[in-house]
Amino acid sequence: MLVSEFPRTSPILGSMRFGEWGARLSADAVADLLEAALDQGIDTLDLADIYGGHTTNALVGAAFARRPGLRQRLRLIAKVGIVMSSSPDNPRGTHHYDLSVAHLRRALDDTLNALGVEYVEMAMLHRFDPLLVPFAIAEWVRDEVRTGRIGGFGVSNFDADAMALFDGEVLVIANQIELSLAHSAALDDGTLAATRARGTEVQAWSPLGGGALLEAQSPIGVRLHEPLHAMSAEFGLDPASLLLRWVATIPGVRVVLGSTRIERLREGAKACAEPLPRDAWYALWEAARGRAVP
Repeated sequence: MLVSEFPRTSPILGSMRFGEWGARLSADAVADLLEAALDQGIDTLDLADIYGGHTTNALVGAAFARRPGLRQRLRLIAKVGIVMSSSPDNPRGTHHYDLSVAHLRRALDDTLNALGVEYVEMAMLHRFDPLLVPFAIAEWVRDEVRTGRIGGFGVSNFDADAMALFDGEVLVIANQIELSLAHSAALDDGTLAATRARGTEVQAWSPLGGGALLEAQSPIGVRLHEPLHAMSAEFGLDPASLLLRWVATIPGVRVVLGSTRIERLREGAKACAEPLPRDAWYALWEAARGRAVP
């Protein structure tokens, strides 16, 4: 796959809740979910080696084994670089980040083996590691591309300054950041602008703000309640779908959907298919912030 072929406008399906950290789906149920996502034009699957306590990639691999041909229809993002306290080969039991080339190579090996594949469309650094060495990572990326194990390189949770470390070293295709009406700091602190200025795709995780936006008792839920429900009726969307549309309206941004329910995937795809009018977008942002823009 050519790097230029990766950009998409459709949502991304996140796998974090597939297994032990969520719905505990069977391999067949995962395969059904992936088929349903593809039917909605959702052809990118976000993975991470730590999900489900290092078990979710193997679950997805089992789903691929049950449905020959399914993997070829999907674009895979494989996040690596977090070492949990319970992760293998972590004698101190310290939760930390390891973006050393040795760890990245082993993590990619384990990811490919668990998935039962030889290639992923993107390898992504899961969190910023202050000890990272940009030129060494860039050389690792080039080596993995040459050997045909990855198609491109991305980062996750990198701010504007962290993104700059790779300038002139390696092309960063995507930056996966937390972005919602509950967590919109990236719009103000330069992260979103720095990502877009590089031609890098923004992938928004937790677009519903972890549920706080829909909680009637939370401060932000109280502020949003009236405009959210009024606009839901206006645009023919349920409140959750309207929140997704707010994120998807931002140019260059793709929403990561975390649901394991097929109906919610259908609704999410519909929500992300059209933008909000500019005044409606700002009205929701103003309500969430509790103040107007300057």
